[in-house]
Amino acid sequence: MAKKLLSVTVKGERRKWGFNFYGDPKYLDEWRADGLDVVEIVNSIPTWLPAWVPVRWWCFAQDIFNFKWPWSKA
Repeated sequence: MAKKLLSVTVKGERRKWGFNFYGDPKYLDEWRADGLDVVEIVNSIPTWLPAWVPVRWWCFAQDIFNFKWPWSKA
C-alpha cells in the first residue's frame, strides 16, 4: 500500500508533541499495540486559509484531488 501522511503524538511528563510523517498504514495496529498514538491525517489546512476560503470547500477540493469520495462519512 502507498505511504500516507500520519501523525504521532508523544506525551512527556509536562508536555505533548505531535509529529507528522509518511508511513505505511498497514502498521497502524502494531504501533497502537505498542502504545503509540498514531492517526491518519486526511486533510491539512494552512493557518491563513480560513481568512480567504471556507474550510469546507478546501477539504472538499482536497478530497477530490486525493481521489476520495467527498460525500462519504468516513
